[in-house]
Amino acid sequence: MKERAAAVVVSFTTASALVLLCVRGAFVRWFSDDFYIPACVAQFGFWRSQTQWYRAWSGRFTFNFVDALLAVIGPHTAMIVAPLMTIAMVAAMRSSVRHWPLALVMSWAVLLGTSDVPQSVLWETGLLSYAVPLAAFAWWIGNASGRTEWRWFDAAVPFFAGGCSETEVLVQIVICATAFAAWRRKPMLAGLFASILCLAVIAMSPGNAIRKSYLAPTPPIVDVMAATAADATSFFSQTLTRAGLKLLAVFLAAALWAPRVPRRLAVVAVLCTVSAAVVSLAAGEVALIAPLPERARLIVFALVVASIAAAGASLPAPERWRSVLAVATILFAIVPLVSAIQLAREIPEASAFAGRWDRLDAFLRRNRGRDVLVYNAPSSVGTLRFLYHDPKQNTPIGETLYGLRSLTLMPPYRNGGLDISPLPKDAVRYRFE
Repeated sequence: MKERAAAVVVSFTTASALVLLCVRGAFVRWFSDDFYIPACVAQFGFWRSQTQWYRAWSGRFTFNFVDALLAVIGPHTAMIVAPLMTIAMVAAMRSSVRHWPLALVMSWAVLLGTSDVPQSVLWETGLLSYAVPLAAFAWWIGNASGRTEWRWFDAAVPFFAGGCSETEVLVQIVICATAFAAWRRKPMLAGLFASILCLAVIAMSPGNAIRKSYLAPTPPIVDVMAATAADATSFFSQTLTRAGLKLLAVFLAAALWAPRVPRRLAVVAVLCTVSAAVVSLAAGEVALIAPLPERARLIVFALVVASIAAAGASLPAPERWRSVLAVATILFAIVPLVSAIQLAREIPEASAFAGRWDRLDAFLRRNRGRDVLVYNAPSSVGTLRFLYHDPKQNTPIGETLYGLRSLTLMPPYRNGGLDISPLPKDAVRYRFE
């Protein structure tokens, strides 16, 4: 009876948080890097834009294709990506753990326990780079782990999921290599080869050298190793302090509902998590000369959640402990309820911004070929740039995407200082409200 009550309570609280995440995601709009690929599509067309982007900036071929496709459909596709990704994540977890309450708990922990929810889950560029491929790969792991013979999608899913970001493909290589070494199963070998091929395609992009030219030279290997060790220590310690309650909720739910797994699986899961964290953080220090961005850490954090679930599932669960686990799980069900309340509080402000963005979008489309001066708009959304006071920096948005002569966030700045020159006589003014 207590176990059934725990399932009902946990399902309700976690589903409430995830539903509110979908509602909050419906108010996502383009900002920051979201404008760049649509601007490239507007300038070069659908297929040529992907070639141009691959040559000039990024080898993330799957991301480039999907983002270009959404750009062709229109900017309001941004409002459906987060809800669809949330549903896909729950479905992927369900395919792995075979139990709805546990799948809901793990999905909630991954999506709302990561260190940068706004950029990892509620920003189209970050979501397509990290959350979407994570859901696809999680589904594949759940499907492939129980098979010994490989199928065509054992290569296709890792290849295309890895094409969304460098962090994703590196983590995939670590997981597939470790799992194949532990169990010698053909699906993992296929996934490993596909991920390595994917990494090669990304690495061959000429855009990598262009992006690298904007950064400092790679430091000596000793400095990289020291920085990686510091990053890894910080990541794991901050994860435990920031998301400790969420991880404990996952552990209890797995101990109560997950099928029993051998402790070897739990050890392999921990080994994958530590190895993937070190590899991805080291790649950040080598390629970016800086710690891996918080938004990219969603993928490694998901492995932490999976390791905690595996640890819970590896514990023996005699009947006399099931009631205690059920009661503890019910008590911890308040944690996702807190997440739901926090999301509910964000929705009115997000809705207001989405309405203002929609009206600005319609206005800009009506005024092609003109100079547009925007008043009262934020220069940034959260921690990411929205519009610039220097019209030259708005060129991809204003001139390329919307066909404007210029787009300026008032007051205008040029060369780092206030521009006091006369404004264009025929400029149209818009108040962001």
